[in-house]
Amino acid sequence: MQKLGDFTTAHTLSDQDIVTGLAHIHTAETQLAASRLAMLTEADRRGLALQLGHSSIKRWYAKAVRLPEGNIAHQMALGKWLWHNPTVAEALTDGTIHYLHVKAIADGIATVLAADPTLTESRQTDIIAVLLDVATRGLAKDVHDRGQELAQHAANDARARHEAERQRREQERREEERRKSERSNSPDDSVDDENSDDKDSDHEHPGLHDDTRRHDTPQPPPPLPVSENRALNRLGIYPLANGRSKIEGNLDKLTVEKLKTALSPLTAPKPAPDGTRDPRTPDRRNADGLSELLDRYLHARTGTGSGGVNVNLTVSLADLLKKPTDAENASRHNATQRHDRPSPSDSDWPFWLDWTGPISHKLAEFLSCDADLTPVIVDHHGVPLALGRSFRLASNSLREAVIIRDRCCVMCGRPAQWCQVHHVIYWNDDGPTNLNNLALVCTECHRDIHNTGWKLAMGDDGHPYAIPPAEVDPERRPVASYHRRRKHSA
Repeated sequence: MQKLGDFTTAHTLSDQDIVTGLAHIHTAETQLAASRLAMLTEADRRGLALQLGHSSIKRWYAKAVRLPEGNIAHQMALGKWLWHNPTVAEALTDGTIHYLHVKAIADGIATVLAADPTLTESRQTDIIAVLLDVATRGLAKDVHDRGQELAQHAANDARARHEAERQRREQERREEERRKSERSNSPDDSVDDENSDDKDSDHEHPGLHDDTRRHDTPQPPPPLPVSENRALNRLGIYPLANGRSKIEGNLDKLTVEKLKTALSPLTAPKPAPDGTRDPRTPDRRNADGLSELLDRYLHARTGTGSGGVNVNLTVSLADLLKKPTDAENASRHNATQRHDRPSPSDSDWPFWLDWTGPISHKLAEFLSCDADLTPVIVDHHGVPLALGRSFRLASNSLREAVIIRDRCCVMCGRPAQWCQVHHVIYWNDDGPTNLNNLALVCTECHRDIHNTGWKLAMGDDGHPYAIPPAEVDPERRPVASYHRRRKHSA
């Protein structure tokens, strides 16, 4: 391969060398992408996975290049699609289009087919040619947009054909009824003549019985409009480099209606007690509402009203289960000063979620208030040695006792079914799991306790009190639980 500039030599290249080099890199990149997809497809066709000691080529290649299996699965699916669409494969190989254009073309024709599954192969070929032409002149987004337009046209054409077929059938049915009516009203000279006429009629109209059978065949239902077609629905969840995730979707009207109906009561602006307007943007309120909607679903799914979160704790379990001694605190402080304190990016970090990976100690502490915990004992290489039995911090009976006492979120009054059991003295600070150290709080207030200046304390009367931060109340006077406030004000 031609030697090009890199970070140590690019500054020595002439302007023309840079322009030419970038063009060469683009061509080489597309050629390599085409080669990769072709080889993955061929390796899968040959069944090389077993020879390589893996269950699938997808799994082998994902481990070899350290990429998610889902990403490799998409590449392999695209490679198989290119195998059947050589014009697009050729355009990728010669650098006319990019890998992202290919993906947009494949997604575009899939969208059109979902809108009208009756498209003939020749019509599909024509649509691919249109999308390829757009790809050679525009962005991948342009291809996507054109695919959406073609899907709309395909759905409209399919509905028009369906309506035309319905009208044709209806016209034939009326014609058949008219002929029957004319025969029944004709003079009836004799039975033999009638039979003879019927036979003659059969000869005169040899296709009559076939038409009748065709009338009796029910017409399939009309194609759905694009806006109502669930086959076009997509919802992607993509991890970002900073540990967050991006959600992109394309949903039908009914699904969006259900989503908005569910979110509507959860996304209304919430003014502050002094009347200050809610500073959150609509997008932020939608995100907060979705989080609460998921909490409610998980609460209801467990049947006990608990959070339904299962936290796998890879131990050293002491990092979460016990309060560090003074010596340990000093050791951790020194480690911080040396900048070698463990972080979530380390392979031996103890706090992980099943789907999204490592989390902070603070979030693990938050989840541990009301969750199923499964301790996973590992050796110094991170290899599991034992998997502990899952146990719940607050038993169902203890949770019921907390609900009987608190009735609802002690801070804002949300229903108990949407709440979690919070340790007033944190569990990892040796707070006991008993009625005198537990309080019922909703997810939002729970986060406020862990992340802001709000605190809870147990009163001498055996009830929890909320202690506001100084910016809310400079004197930080305890506030009785919501149920008791309402009861006293009634």
